Amino acid sequence: MSGNSFVIAPLSPQEKISVAIDGLHASRTTVISKSTASDHLSMITIHVHEHGLSRDDLSKAIDILTRPSSLRKSQALQLLKLLYPREKIDDDVVIRIVGCLGVGQGKADQLVQVNLLRWLVLIQPFLKSQKILSKVYHILFMHLSYESTRQWIAHLLFLTTKRRDIRPWRIQYLLEMQNKYRESQHLTGLLLLYKEYFPEIVIDRFAKLRGAIFKYPDPQFLSIIHEVHAGANSLSSEVPSFPRDGLSNLKRRKLNIPEMITLDVSEKSVTVEELSTLASFAKNIDRVSLPAQVGSVLRDDRMVKRILVNRPSQRAWARLNTWIASSLREELDDAEENGHHGEGLLGELLARSYDLCLYIKELLVSVEDFLCIYLPRWDGVRHRSTVFKLLLLMPVRRWEIIDRDITSPLTAIFQKDTENWSFRYDYLVFLEDLLRSYLVRCGNVREVDGLSRAEVIKTMSSLFAHWESMFKKVSYSDPAATEIQGASLYMYSVVQMYVDS
Repeated sequence: MSGNSFVIAPLSPQEKISVAIDGLHASRTTVISKSTASDHLSMITIHVHEHGLSRDDLSKAIDILTRPSSLRKSQALQLLKLLYPREKIDDDVVIRIVGCLGVGQGKADQLVQVNLLRWLVLIQPFLKSQKILSKVYHILFMHLSYESTRQWIAHLLFLTTKRRDIRPWRIQYLLEMQNKYRESQHLTGLLLLYKEYFPEIVIDRFAKLRGAIFKYPDPQFLSIIHEVHAGANSLSSEVPSFPRDGLSNLKRRKLNIPEMITLDVSEKSVTVEELSTLASFAKNIDRVSLPAQVGSVLRDDRMVKRILVNRPSQRAWARLNTWIASSLREELDDAEENGHHGEGLLGELLARSYDLCLYIKELLVSVEDFLCIYLPRWDGVRHRSTVFKLLLLMPVRRWEIIDRDITSPLTAIFQKDTENWSFRYDYLVFLEDLLRSYLVRCGNVREVDGLSRAEVIKTMSSLFAHWESMFKKVSYSDPAATEIQGASLYMYSVVQMYVDS
């Protein structure tokens, strides 16, 4: 072998995938044979399950599928099954897929459209920005009229819908569509989601859904994606990890609390807006109509609160709990997506919920359920005062439930940051206040919140033991430790008195 000879290094698996994708991409401008396309697809199949597609390769593959090419439909569908992205997916990919929907010249084949939409559902958790689906919400919604793609359009809308997306004309359109296609479970499911946000507006009756219609369609696909990502992140420091993105230029939104508007008023009824004094409230309590959206009670309107408390209605409370539950969950999703920028609205909604709970002197079930979801994700810093105040309104529960839903996640925060004296002190004070609250509520009664006296004693004893174990983890050199130690002796004597009584 001469001195000028050199050896060509073999292609890496990623490079082989890229070469095959380039070969298929040529079908956009030239005619490639069936056998050539099959060879390229075979090469991708061999390597893609382990290495995935790079951002550029995925972009070219989407180009092949969404624009006219000489690739046969069966081969296009085969390529669709190989789209395992190695990196987070750009907005442009979503835009091109949405742009190829419909009928007419330049549009993708209907079966290809169906499978592209299904693929969007599969990769939705891996989008670079979840905001892109909100931006194309209107376009997706208008494609509900196409029966072939309706299932996956409805699924995408279900994943994307937030309160701000629901408009009266969309509700009316869905009702008309559901009336026309009564067997469409996906239209029914989407309408039921709308109904969760606005139960008093969507009043039509729906048939019972058969199973979970909007569940993740292919768990195996998800596991392959996770394996591809794990492998890519271990092979190259240049391949990004997949944290939740935040937006640095997020515009400040206002908390979306409904206006106090009363609809369907009869001649004999009185609206809340007409009540200006306690005397007028007392005189018309049996005739007053609640606002169309009970969530307006969070506008700090005492008159609506008085109606809810003094003229209790199970339906009204159910509507309110539904509204608060969906609002809290939506604000939590926004806060997690947008980082610190979205936390303010969640804090404001929690504070308003606390004001209502304090007024009625009990924790709403929607707020209690939300706290059980929120505490394991909580950092112990944001909205701390409001969170602890809400927890103090919690009904007396069995210790096992309190430990599972409340003390375990809070203890994890307590133990995680040993330097965070502020949280440790506030948590110990919260436990003291919770014990005092239980003592006041329990008194000498035989039953509290459905628990017998023996069960209450067990709960209080366990709660105090937990308080004591937490206190032992605090250094005596920490600020205010002496104050807490004095409280410990007091709490022990009070709990012992209750147990012995």
